[in-house]
Amino acid sequence: MQKYIQSISILLILQLAICADALAPNQMLEKAIKRLNDIDHQMTIKIKSKDKKNKEEITNLELFVHWETSKEKYKMVHIKEITKGKKKGRQMWVHTYKDGKEKKWIQMPRSGKIKDLTGKKSSDKVDLSSITLPLSLLDKEIIFLEDEQINEISCKVVEIKKKAGNIRLWIDPIDFIIHKKQLYNKKSEIEKEVLYGDLTIHNDLKFYNHEIIRNHKKESTVEIFLTAFEQKTFDNVDIFNIPLKK
Repeated sequence: MQKYIQSISILLILQLAICADALAPNQMLEKAIKRLNDIDHQMTIKIKSKDKKNKEEITNLELFVHWETSKEKYKMVHIKEITKGKKKGRQMWVHTYKDGKEKKWIQMPRSGKIKDLTGKKSSDKVDLSSITLPLSLLDKEIIFLEDEQINEISCKVVEIKKKAGNIRLWIDPIDFIIHKKQLYNKKSEIEKEVLYGDLTIHNDLKFYNHEIIRNHKKESTVEIFLTAFEQKTFDNVDIFNIPLKK
């Protein structure tokens, strides 16, 4: 019986691998982007950043993710900065649309003023690509490079061609997790590299608890630690809406 079960397991793994090999590069990327579709969740992260002068800064954030995959605005992210005492923290909203567009806003703690960050580069201290990858990437030219092993996991290497610089992603063909990321400049030099560690499983969902972002251009390093994760249902979605001006 044990050999029979083992044979079935091996067969299933082989079938998954064959199916993954049949995927085109854009299909592989799409599965990675949509891996958490319809899974509403809340997480707490600690961000430790160091600049080239070795100056350290620590930020704690609470993130809430809500999906409405049947609608045009299909994904909403709300980010709150956790602060001590009466000090207020920043808040941020990211709305993703099916047409590939992404809108971002930030609320400053003192004035309460909301700034539209749509189309603007985000701070390296919060790499939003760690939270959400835009569907607009699927419109680019995407190719496969030679397979590589990352963290002892065999990965398909996907390269996204962009005028500002290509992006490489190491994606495993079973769970479609991104295990490594490299961002290049126009000269094909690595500008930013993202490495991951401490792969864990929560209710059959796999994800990394530790992320290291090395910015070679700015000679800075950002470490992200996932300290809490919870799948949940948001009965009230007001936190995902931009506050009205007073």
